[in-house]
Amino acid sequence: MRNVRWLLFSALFLAETVTGQENDRGPREWTTADGSRTLNAEYISSRDGNVTIRRTEDRQVFTIDLQTLSEADREWVKAKEAKMAAGFGGDEEEEKEASEEFAKLLTGEWERTEGHGLEYRIFGDRRMRRSKDGGYPLLVYLHGRNGDVMTPNAPGLVKVFAEEDNFDDRPAFLFAPQNPDHMGWNGEKAEGVIEIVKQLVKELPVDEDRIYLTGYSMGGYGTFHILAREPKLFAAGVPIAGGGNPGTASEFHKVPLWVFHGAKDPTVLVSQSRDMVEALEKEGAEVKYTEYPEGDHGIAGRVYGEEELHEWLFEQSR
Repeated sequence: MRNVRWLLFSALFLAETVTGQENDRGPREWTTADGSRTLNAEYISSRDGNVTIRRTEDRQVFTIDLQTLSEADREWVKAKEAKMAAGFGGDEEEEKEASEEFAKLLTGEWERTEGHGLEYRIFGDRRMRRSKDGGYPLLVYLHGRNGDVMTPNAPGLVKVFAEEDNFDDRPAFLFAPQNPDHMGWNGEKAEGVIEIVKQLVKELPVDEDRIYLTGYSMGGYGTFHILAREPKLFAAGVPIAGGGNPGTASEFHKVPLWVFHGAKDPTVLVSQSRDMVEALEKEGAEVKYTEYPEGDHGIAGRVYGEEELHEWLFEQSR
């Protein structure tokens, strides 16, 4: 992992540095340990010997080993952490806090609630009731046909994002709506998802620049559909074993996507994803495509188990 982060960090600094006016999080210049490269980026958070920063040039988010940075940068981070521990977030960002109603839902368990015509589950822990660092990402998961996220157990495939190792590395609010009729994430159901996301942004300390949408099968179709409906709301999308209308590609071609499909899928033909990827590429989209040669329709567990996917997804920012 350290080698991966070092390679990422090296590539990051090889990119041309573009400086500009400071925003209210205070972009600053970071320097490599050997003093050979600099980068203009804003501090997001730090823990366990790593620091997460957002590059000013393109708003990309990176988590890197503090040892790859200069002593001055390490001391700056140390002072920042001490200030935050003392209860002062500095001038960079006003503290964000969950509303009383939604704070009750942040328990470290998958809580049930409803709104905007949909029942849904939400996951977050008590530490996430407030943030001094710009907020936490929000991940939206759309289940497939016949899926039920309201069962007594954790809601299906999305539960991997709440597993201890994943969640400690990438804390995020997790939102899983229930489709009431299993007839697609469209119409009022799509509107309901969008309205709940907007409400969560108001009611929770959500980082509005890091809202992610993913779905499997029917949820994969829903991912394409909702991205076309509200592209500026999301920082990235991950449709799995789904498809969409290639004619809508121009509507959301600026949203980074990673599309997955099994080549031997008997339920949703692989051409559904291929056609969407082709249409997006023609629009100049930033789209990754992974096709499992021996994969059938049941690839979602494998996809969500990919560490590389988690790292890529949580690096995306508007």
